Amino acid sequence: MSRIQKAAVTAGFTYVQFGLAILTGIVLVPLTLHYLGARSWGLWLATGELLGYAGMADLGVLGVLPWMIAEADGRNDRAAMRRLIGHGVWLGGGLAAVYAGVALLLWSVLPSVLRFTEADRLLVGAPFAFLVAVNAIGHPFRVFRAAIGGLQDAFFNGALSIAHSILTLAITIGLLINGYGLYALAVAAGLPPFITFAASIARLRRIAPDVMTGWSRPSLAEARHLLTNGAGTWLAAIGWQMLAATSAIVITYLGHPEWVPIYSCTAKLSQVTMQLSWVTPDSALVALAQLYGERRSVERLREVVLMMLRLHLLLSGAALCGLLAFNPAFVARWVGLEFFGGRSLNALMAVGVVLYSLSHGFITTASVLGNRLRVGVAGLVNGIAQIALALVFGNWWGLNGIAVAGLLASLATSIPAGVLLLRPATELTARHLARDLLTPWLTRAGLLVVLAATAGAFHRTIDLMLSAAIAAAISLAYLWHMRPLYVGLPLDARVALWLVRAGLMPPTSSAGGAPATGALDRL
Repeated sequence: MSRIQKAAVTAGFTYVQFGLAILTGIVLVPLTLHYLGARSWGLWLATGELLGYAGMADLGVLGVLPWMIAEADGRNDRAAMRRLIGHGVWLGGGLAAVYAGVALLLWSVLPSVLRFTEADRLLVGAPFAFLVAVNAIGHPFRVFRAAIGGLQDAFFNGALSIAHSILTLAITIGLLINGYGLYALAVAAGLPPFITFAASIARLRRIAPDVMTGWSRPSLAEARHLLTNGAGTWLAAIGWQMLAATSAIVITYLGHPEWVPIYSCTAKLSQVTMQLSWVTPDSALVALAQLYGERRSVERLREVVLMMLRLHLLLSGAALCGLLAFNPAFVARWVGLEFFGGRSLNALMAVGVVLYSLSHGFITTASVLGNRLRVGVAGLVNGIAQIALALVFGNWWGLNGIAVAGLLASLATSIPAGVLLLRPATELTARHLARDLLTPWLTRAGLLVVLAATAGAFHRTIDLMLSAAIAAAISLAYLWHMRPLYVGLPLDARVALWLVRAGLMPPTSSAGGAPATGALDRL
């Protein structure tokens, strides 16, 4: 199976997983609100963001490990792969204690800062402690799941992710209905990963038994190598955590934990569609790492990076149109109009899907191409700027101010930094970006975005099905209008052939009538 086929399989499974996530959210959010109430759920969401920061205690090792294994695989260096996995397990065991310590430290400090009452502490404390304990125990075993990703075992990894999602849903529903309260959410988050860890270990023993034996004793040099590479990813992850998973903390700090479900429900569809728009380009990151490991031409790298950025822009633009037209009616009918933050907040979140997707594309490709520490610093600066702006603008403009803060932070930090950090490896210039990426998209998307926003303004007067039909029509019009930009994308040959037959992409091959499928098809 070629690299692009593996990327396509990975993307396909991820889309199925996100489909399950959408259905899960539709079912679980009203159920959770019913059994827990808005305040209790808001407190748990804020507490969960504390755990997200504690999860940064892995120092980026797990984030960078799949790329490093992919680079070693591209060089056919099995000894390096053994060293990476073995040292990853050793480091994971040590960092588990750091994770638990950070989590307990945050719990001892932040509830007072967030103005938790004594009843709030009693409600959240025990489920929080349970989740910390199981996450710490499982920390070193995450290395094996990362290794599966680095080896691009696409079918197995995809099936495992889907099984994980189904199990999480079943546990949550079962325990909520039976009255376990916040323990239902804690157990559902903590236990299913152990099944995926066990399955990953068994799979590695089958497909790559040589990398599961002969691990050397931990050495300072190899540990430093892993930590140095992970440092950039770690800093970037902290920055992204600040950007994407601090809203509940800020809102609670401002004294309105009951606003957290409003922000969360309004943002639910935008968060899901943003992640969906990342799936296809992100599925090629491991292949990009392998290509970079081969140390071939700069032109080839630049072409691949530009195609991945164009995919981010095209897919997030479709999400933008759908969110503007459909999300107001969806949230109002899903959980009630009282949990919809308004059309202005929805518009800011929809624009954020495009802006954050573009930022994500710049940052991840720059990180894969070796600028990990600088990328991490840029991500950290972005996160700090977002929190500072959110505290100021949130105090002035409420929920809208918090959404604006993230947009301004990305425009000022991560996007320009990503452009600069891609230049050494790809010789990418502002001219390339304007000519090949931004200008063609902006000239074609503008009118459809305005049309989608106009349709969303009538969410109180049209029913959900009509709103969905209008949003689908606008999104299909967007896909049709963007068809000249599909040429040269990193698509599987069968997908490209389907696009040609649907009239969405012209045949460009001079032989055999098969369409050219872009840069990644030549990996």
